Amino acid sequence: MANLQEIPLGGADQDYNSVRSRQGVTNLLAEGDVKGTYRTVKDAPGLTTFSTLASGAGRSNLFVNSGFMYAIAGTDLIRTDEFGTTTVLGSVGGSGRGQIFSNAVPGDNQIMVLNGIGQGFVYTNGAGLVQVTDVSFFSTVSGSVLGERGWFARRGTNEFFGSDISDFTTYNPLTFATAEQNPDEVVAVIAKKSALWIGGGKSFEYWQTINNDTLPLRAVIGASKERGITVAASLAEAGERFAWFADDNTVRMIEGSQMTKISDLDFELKVRGDGTPDFPGFAVTDDAVGFFVDGPVHKIYYLSFPTEQFTWGYDFSTGLGHQRASGNLGDQFWRVGAVALFNNKLYGLDVTEGFIYELDQGNKTENGAIMRRVLTCPSISAPYDWTLPYMELDMEVGAVTDPTLKPVMRVEYSKDGGYSYTTWGTISLGNFGDRRKRVPMRLFGRITRHKDFIPRFTVTDDVQVQMYTLWADIEPDA
Repeated sequence: MANLQEIPLGGADQDYNSVRSRQGVTNLLAEGDVKGTYRTVKDAPGLTTFSTLASGAGRSNLFVNSGFMYAIAGTDLIRTDEFGTTTVLGSVGGSGRGQIFSNAVPGDNQIMVLNGIGQGFVYTNGAGLVQVTDVSFFSTVSGSVLGERGWFARRGTNEFFGSDISDFTTYNPLTFATAEQNPDEVVAVIAKKSALWIGGGKSFEYWQTINNDTLPLRAVIGASKERGITVAASLAEAGERFAWFADDNTVRMIEGSQMTKISDLDFELKVRGDGTPDFPGFAVTDDAVGFFVDGPVHKIYYLSFPTEQFTWGYDFSTGLGHQRASGNLGDQFWRVGAVALFNNKLYGLDVTEGFIYELDQGNKTENGAIMRRVLTCPSISAPYDWTLPYMELDMEVGAVTDPTLKPVMRVEYSKDGGYSYTTWGTISLGNFGDRRKRVPMRLFGRITRHKDFIPRFTVTDDVQVQMYTLWADIEPDA
């Protein structure tokens, strides 16, 4: 094995003329060096049931307020306490993606609920759930809070409007404005610091607060961003940043006043496509849903396309993308569609069934179902014919606590750049009590010059894994 070489597990170095775009991880989190090369790949958290929602699947953000989590499940507004006990607060009807937020002013306990079809409801402990009936409250699916007012995108127009101060139930007919710097339909609004960003179909406008009792906002000329939002539900925020699915089928992020494209080649080839049969792009993107997992280490924006069965995540902590997938075959979009930090733990709302989960780093299943973890490495190629008699994967395996469990990893490889894969077989990840760190694999055969060899590793057993380095014995043919 004189030619044993280190093969990167993956990385951010990709270009449109390379099959390296087929590298990536699913249900794993990568940590890289300054160049974006993966230095380690470890498990993403599994899902442990925290609460069962009799009303049905979730379809909103998971909103934390005054010691409770709120969400829309089915057609009901529900509230869950610290013990996982869920109470139905009333029906809001509607369909599609809803939104929940509050004024967050001390002593003001109004919670605003948008039901996904344009209607609004306000919940308070005293009055319960009440529909907003003010004639100046217009159809909307996107709102935010700035200056103790609710601000909303008016559907089908280039207008946005606001509520009275500290009252989501009353609206002044003069508290509205039109986004006119780049005239387009207003899709979503989001407040950051002392400003309101107005997301249109082709641009984002920046409106700053001013001292005015009727319309306390003014547009800042020259501060617009020339990328719009097509799906309001794709907009999500964490801290001072927010991200969305843009009008050019990329993912954009604004932090402060700076807009950045965060989608990678893998995402863009899969979603936008390149006009070839290999990458046709998605036919349906108007059901996209975005949300953040704002963890202590990994701060991730996720974007799901339910019709296309695909979930992509961008980790702001590492600058690397990955995928999440549910289902025994790992061929479904991630069942979690909203995440919130509650009592120092992360909880996720299931948008396929009626559950709230704890995101549990110690659980390698999704509520008992298989969580399929997949690492697809970058391609290996050479300008000559070569043979691969041996590979070795340095990895750590969490000790198996069940003496009857014999965990294995499936090994596959492609010799055509990732278009098709051959199963090499399975290899043991150790027995009861093992923490094995070196996995040898032999006899992968001959690879023709300029052809791309891609290894792929899959773990489905309930055992912790962390991968470090792949080594390959590349032997040129005589």
